[in-house]
Amino acid sequence: MLKIQMPTRVGFHLVLLVTLLVGCHTPGPATTPQTPARTATRETTSESPPPASATPALASTTTAISTATPTDTPVPQLCSPLEEIDLEVLPELVSNPFAPPPPGSDLPHQGLDLSLLDPVGGYALEGQPVQAALAGEVAVVIYDRFPYGYALLIETPDPALPPMANSTLRLPTPLPQMLIPANLTCPQPETNNPALLNADQGIFSPDDQPARSIYILYAHLQGPPDFTPGEQVQCGQRLGLVGKSGNALHPHLHIEIRVGPSGMRFGSLAHYDNSATQAEMASYCTWRVSGIFQLVDPMALFSLAP
Repeated sequence: MLKIQMPTRVGFHLVLLVTLLVGCHTPGPATTPQTPARTATRETTSESPPPASATPALASTTTAISTATPTDTPVPQLCSPLEEIDLEVLPELVSNPFAPPPPGSDLPHQGLDLSLLDPVGGYALEGQPVQAALAGEVAVVIYDRFPYGYALLIETPDPALPPMANSTLRLPTPLPQMLIPANLTCPQPETNNPALLNADQGIFSPDDQPARSIYILYAHLQGPPDFTPGEQVQCGQRLGLVGKSGNALHPHLHIEIRVGPSGMRFGSLAHYDNSATQAEMASYCTWRVSGIFQLVDPMALFSLAP
């Protein structure tokens, strides 16, 4: 069993510190708030082109990822995670940047926060539709569990990405063994998950590395996701609305991207809460700190659009 227990006082303070740090946040009212640029619709019209003085429309939120060489297979699509917000605009909406911690640590910020601000008051808004950035299959549905709140985890097999994506995303190579997390209680993960090999010994088989996939987590949604594990999701399909469920002080979309063994499925993810079950904590540790899933910068994916 992967279980690290610290002395009561030290453990309490560290858990409290991590709990506070894990929480996502958005900045206070901006001094000069601006309304994010929106994208043009994908439908074509017969209207004449706008005059030269008009502001050009941004590209569509759904973009085909170009490959280095021609191919007969369908080109995977990359979509903005926020409906009607162009991929090129996403850097302007970052309210909490990607800041990967040392391996095995649960310190923040292991994802990326995107916030839409009120153009007058500068405060974070909720209710913006969230959509799938890549087509894939629902791996986990989380129903208002701490710290992610309402959330979806979607798997996209690595072969579905073009060859250039591996170098651009800088996908990490699999670790030879699971990491032992420090200062975090981690029950033994389920050994019957087909994507884990020799999980009871805490190691992978060196001669038979499993196929790997890209996993994208969409967290702090406004309400329960209307999906079930195993359901297929298309690029640009609506997943829910921006909210502040879970450990979130203000409305925002929290995105985490990791690469890990294909076919991983969890019942739920939860930690830092007395209501979290042993299975939820084990799944949380597997996702966050075990090294089985390795972090990828979300902006590296969103920058793949031509």
